[in-house]
Order: sequence, then structure tokens, then C-alpha cells
Amino acid sequence: MRKLGVAILSVLLCLPGMASAQQVTPIPVDPTLVGATAQWQVCNETSYVLRTASAFLRGSGVAAKGWDEVLPGACIVITTPASGPRFLFAESIAAHQGGVREWKGTTPLCVDEAADFTASATEDCTETERAVRNFFAVRPGEPVTTLIEPSEFGTKKSVVAGQQRLLRDSGYAITRIDGLPGRKTARLLRAFRKDQGLDADIDETSLMRALIATAADAEAAVGLDVCNQSSGAVWAAIATREDGRWRSRGWWQADPGDCIRPIDEPLIERDVHLYAVQETEGGADKRLRTVATVPAQFCIAESKFDALGNDMCIEQGYAVASFRPVSADDKAARVRLTDADFAEQTPGGLRR
Repeated sequence: MRKLGVAILSVLLCLPGMASAQQVTPIPVDPTLVGATAQWQVCNETSYVLRTASAFLRGSGVAAKGWDEVLPGACIVITTPASGPRFLFAESIAAHQGGVREWKGTTPLCVDEAADFTASATEDCTETERAVRNFFAVRPGEPVTTLIEPSEFGTKKSVVAGQQRLLRDSGYAITRIDGLPGRKTARLLRAFRKDQGLDADIDETSLMRALIATAADAEAAVGLDVCNQSSGAVWAAIATREDGRWRSRGWWQADPGDCIRPIDEPLIERDVHLYAVQETEGGADKRLRTVATVPAQFCIAESKFDALGNDMCIEQGYAVASFRPVSADDKAARVRLTDADFAEQTPGGLRR
């Protein structure tokens, strides 16, 4: 059995160990399976609610299928071929604030947002308008695969850590995610049950479901939404102040009529700035107009980037762009971009 962990940068760790879980959910058997089969447990010993997609021989070829939810401290059981290639991908659900965490590898396969999708390993993700995720390989015949964090909570502590994280995502004053059932965690769980009108003896799974629902509502009420009400596709980048230091990141794409959420946490003391370019047919891309007399400038790059600091950009291999400050309250802001917000770029302007 293998334990698989993730850090902030989605680093995959392979560690030996054993797994047990308080709750095991069998996944319906895929009718396309042929030949000898085996039971494969995927266990969640992290503080996040995860959704997983698995890939193995289904019918005549390898296909990815998802999504299957796994609560902290729980396992799902998947019926798979007894031998042959096997792959897995996992990510935290959208109810958690602070961005999606991934447990991934290096094998690209198609996925989509449908609750029950199947995607052949041979299909072109672009042609089918599906996203690509990098799955990690699992040893054929491996009976248990456990997803962990660097903290390695284990089964029991991961349940408490999951409750703590969802409490914090819901706005309760949890300062540490440690998996320890201390007095503060117990007090905040009592407050949560009272606030939601839940029985004191509610079972663990129902409590987790209530926490997920409340966290999802809270996540929808915070962060930065950028809505594209212009006639062309828009690519956006943001700059924020974190722990006294500037950080710029990009890019997020929004087609006409779509909204994106570059930040899904409260905006308090973040000092958010926005940069965007608009695609135009048959012409040069347009850039977001600045609204300040002396615009704030930050580092950007042609492709996906994450730059610390707003000085020495050229020396670090970045270009420099003028960002627009975002007017926000402590929790949220929504920016609507129209054609009037964009102007022709000067030569050498960046697109994405």
C-alpha cells in the first residue's frame, strides 16, 4: 500500500504505511469491466474533502472516470481489473477557500465537470472541450492507496482536521488545522450545531455534510470575481499584497459572458490589483485601461506565472505591466469588464 501526499505546490510524496478508515463507501461496479477483478480502496487522510477520478482498463481501452467524493478519514472502494495499468487524480472540492489542492502525477488525461463523466485515454481533450489533469500511476494490484498531507494526520485525526478546516472555511475562528480535538474545536463545533439548528448527537457524516454546505455558502460570498461582458475573450492577472510583500499571478481566461474567480478568500488587507488583455479578431490584443494617474506596476510573463515582488522584474526575466486597483470591501469584490475598459496595446504588449 502507498501513501500519497500533497504540498502547496502539489508535490507528490510516496511513503509506506497502512490505512484504515471509519467509513468505506463502495463505488458502483463499472459494467464494462471484463475478466478477473479486485477491490481497490482509495482513502483520504487529509484535512480536505476530496473528489477523485480513476483510470484503468474499461472496455477495450484505458478510460478515466469521475468524480467520486471522499470525506476526511473515509475510504471509497473501486472494483478494478486485477492487473493492468491504473491511475488516480484527486483535488480538494470548491467549498474550501484558498484555491484547489491537487494530488497528481505526470499522465495527462481528460476530465470535465460532469458529476459522472467517462473519458477515453485516446481522445483529444481540446476537441471534446474537456480539461486536462495529470494523473499519477498506481501499482497494479495495489489494495489501498492513501492520500495524505505532509502532516500525516492518520484516520482519526484527519476527521477532526477536516472539521477544523471546514469550520474555518465557514468563518469560525479556527487558527490551527492540527487534527487535535481540543476545547476550542469542541466549543466551535457546539456553536456551529447551534447556529445551524443541529442535534447535539448528530452523526459524524451528517455533521461533515452540514459543514460542507455552510463552507460552500461562505466561499461564494468572498473573493474576487471578474466577469467578462466584452465582445472578446479576456485573460486576467492579479497582484496582491501578502504578508507585506507583493505577488502577481496569471493567467485566468474568461470567454464573453463568463466570470472567473482568481481569489476565493476574503480580501481583507490584500490590496488587490487587476490586469487584463482582450482578444480581438484580426487585430492586436487590447489591454485593460488604467484608472490611476500613476498606475501600479507589477511583473507579468507571456505564459502562466507566479512572481514575488514588484521590483527587479526585468532582471528576473519578467515584463512589466500597469495594473488597475480593485475597489473592495473586507470580503469580496466583483469587476465587470466591457469593451470600453480596453485600449489598443503598444508594440510588444503581452497577451498570456
